[in-house]
Amino acid sequence: MRLEGTLDAFSLPDIFQLLSFTKKTGTLHLRRDTSHGAVHLRDGFVTGARADVGRQELGRRLLGAGLVDDEVLASAAEDLAGDPSLSLAQLLAEKSALPSDTVSAIAAEQAHDAVFSLLRWPEGEFAFVVDEPDPDDLGAALTVEDVVTEGQRRIAAWAELVESVPAPDSVLRVNAAPPGDPVADRDEWALLSLVDGRRTVADLVTTSGRGEYAVVRALAGLVSRGLLIVGDPADDQLARRQRLLAALEGHVAPPAPPAPAVPVQAAPAPVIPERPEPFTLPRRPDHAETPSPAYARASVPAPTVPSARTTTTAGLHGSVHGATALQPAVDLEASPWIERDPSVNKSLLLRLIAGVRGL
Repeated sequence: MRLEGTLDAFSLPDIFQLLSFTKKTGTLHLRRDTSHGAVHLRDGFVTGARADVGRQELGRRLLGAGLVDDEVLASAAEDLAGDPSLSLAQLLAEKSALPSDTVSAIAAEQAHDAVFSLLRWPEGEFAFVVDEPDPDDLGAALTVEDVVTEGQRRIAAWAELVESVPAPDSVLRVNAAPPGDPVADRDEWALLSLVDGRRTVADLVTTSGRGEYAVVRALAGLVSRGLLIVGDPADDQLARRQRLLAALEGHVAPPAPPAPAVPVQAAPAPVIPERPEPFTLPRRPDHAETPSPAYARASVPAPTVPSARTTTTAGLHGSVHGATALQPAVDLEASPWIERDPSVNKSLLLRLIAGVRGL
């Protein structure tokens, strides 16, 4: 027989009633998104349940109860690594030689917690596999009526509990100055030892190994008695008051640590490189050149008769009286650079020079 369907067509309590009435043995699997839970039955009685089949929930509960030491845990972990099909809970119970009534009571509490979590699923799919055994069977046998009734009672009380502990990510701190003498039982004291101002409610549920309802109910009781405070973990009342006194005493609070320096990013390299400066080779003349003759300005004394302007020509070069003439420092006719340069018209150049001198 294979019974399957969706939770919007058949409610979980109705499915339990059907399996109990027909005294079925097997496992009821429930899936929603990535969540996978399971409820195990034998002859219509609930022997165990897990809200997450990927976790060793019953084994964690045995560890959280303080019934297993490190040596037993190491031995059980070694056996489980060699054969993953083994049950961690059964290994811990056998190696620790725990009493049967103790482990069956813990298994019953685990089944109530798991069914409580599964009853809050608004939607999902279910499938019952006949004769699929319970891997963590520790001797518990609960009637379907008791499991469903306890689950519904917890759902009704859940709304009041979350008013004290609002969310799974809430952080709690131990109140350094409770209103009265602190009183806590063994389970509450175990939770108080785990509260460090950083762990959330979900962390406390995982670390303690207990169910969500049991942990939240215990935390809500501690909060109502003023032993725990829900709030910002950074708001430490005692430390804040001590800092206030230090300010009144004139002590300077330690400076805050400097903010990490933000690295400065270098400017990106240009896509087009800069144009290099033009490079021109020095000009080399075809023929070696000698410097041109230097000209000097010569002052010629004025003639003795001031009213007459006399021009005297001395040789080819001549001179101009009463004015300053440019005279070459060397003989232009004998200049070697005129003789050697074939591009110079010597005759034309000499006539030009003579004409300038005659002015």
